[in-house]
Amino acid sequence: MTTNTRRARQVVTLRSWHVLNGSALPISRPNTPTPHPRRRLSARIRAHIALATPISDLAVLSGMFVLTGADRPLPSAVTLVLLMAMMGAYRVHLTLSVLDDLPRILASVTLAGVITALVFETYGSSFGAVKLTVFVFTAAILSRIGAYAVERRLRRNSGRRRRTVIVGGGEIAAMLAEEITVEPTCGLELVGLLDDDPRPDTVRRVGVPVLPLSENLRELLSANQIDTAILAFSFIRDCEMLKIVRKCDRLDCEIFLVPRLWEMTAMSGDMERIGAMPLMRVRRAAHRSLRWKIKLWTSRVFSAVILVALTPILALTAVAVWFSDRSAPVLFRQRRVGLDGREFELLKFRTLKPLNENESETNWCIAHDVRLGRLGKILRATSFDELPQLWNIVRGDMTLIGPRPERPHFVHRFGETIPNYSARHRVPSGLTGWAAVNGLRGDTSIAARARYDNFYIENWGLWFDVKILLRTVSAVITMKGR
Repeated sequence: MTTNTRRARQVVTLRSWHVLNGSALPISRPNTPTPHPRRRLSARIRAHIALATPISDLAVLSGMFVLTGADRPLPSAVTLVLLMAMMGAYRVHLTLSVLDDLPRILASVTLAGVITALVFETYGSSFGAVKLTVFVFTAAILSRIGAYAVERRLRRNSGRRRRTVIVGGGEIAAMLAEEITVEPTCGLELVGLLDDDPRPDTVRRVGVPVLPLSENLRELLSANQIDTAILAFSFIRDCEMLKIVRKCDRLDCEIFLVPRLWEMTAMSGDMERIGAMPLMRVRRAAHRSLRWKIKLWTSRVFSAVILVALTPILALTAVAVWFSDRSAPVLFRQRRVGLDGREFELLKFRTLKPLNENESETNWCIAHDVRLGRLGKILRATSFDELPQLWNIVRGDMTLIGPRPERPHFVHRFGETIPNYSARHRVPSGLTGWAAVNGLRGDTSIAARARYDNFYIENWGLWFDVKILLRTVSAVITMKGR
């Protein structure tokens, strides 16, 4: 099939999909889509459903505390609900089952009950803690049964389900489509399949439009206001699929994938299921979470405090650099690439005087440069030359922990030759990072550096940042810099 033929087929099929789904989206202008008529209602209902269980728990627990004679029933109930929320007891699931939730609820309630019993004097004894835990566990189960009954009823209404597409056109995609159809309580409404070469029997079985999958997945999901996408073995290579999916991480769309050996995959952790099909939830992009916003502002405040605290050291270092070579500036300024490929001016203490501006932009490593004097070697070994970047963090160019920023010349070069190198720019650059604390700095493997940086982004957490920070401090103390 020629490129023009495929493109014409895609436009026709896209137009058919819009017509089938009651959408008047302009095909020629995918970047400025008209909101789907049910989108606002769907978002509001999803918010109400998400709040239904904690509100139910709050009401039931408050009543339980009143009946047991607690002095402050509402504060006790609010504390318990907040602690349970922090432990993930209110996560929205595709398959609603109180029995599946029992272990998580028991763990959450036990810890929350003990803490609440110790905080509020009425339940201050050990026996009081046990009694409270039993009461709260019973109340939570009864509350969950009621909340799930209401949620199932809401999900059976076809106008209140999440618009869903399946990426894939094989047997697994067909099985998933059938499970979604016969299980309306999973809360999904299948509106289409995406695959460049779907099996003919799959097209006949699913009963929904089948669209070609290309690299415009992000625009397609956004234009059609898709809430959920399930990856189910398309014929596109995994490396290409990874690039396509990573372009969608800014969308308000939940993404699931079917494990490769799904018939041997046991349900664990944050996994979901539809019928007998296990699904792995693609972790919410770091920058979409509240914790990420906390990280960014904490980094700026912490860096400002460190800048003030290190003022004497910074001043002494600046004087030493100035005396080492009075013909060059104390601070070295260089263009680097940060979040979303945007350039900024990075600051460092000068460790040597470049011959010209082009040299600093294109010279890969200066670790063994003869112009690097004793002071420069000390600054680089202790990483003191990086301290002015604290101002970059305060200014918002960077953050404390993240992939190290690179120069535009090398970003362009590596982006064309190193797999997934450009994916490092999904988050702001950092003063230190997971690749850096594992020795991948200076003249080391760029491919390995990209793998470590992307691993950090996918597995980011506040404790991960603390661990990197502690290892950075250890490297500075032991002078394991470049």
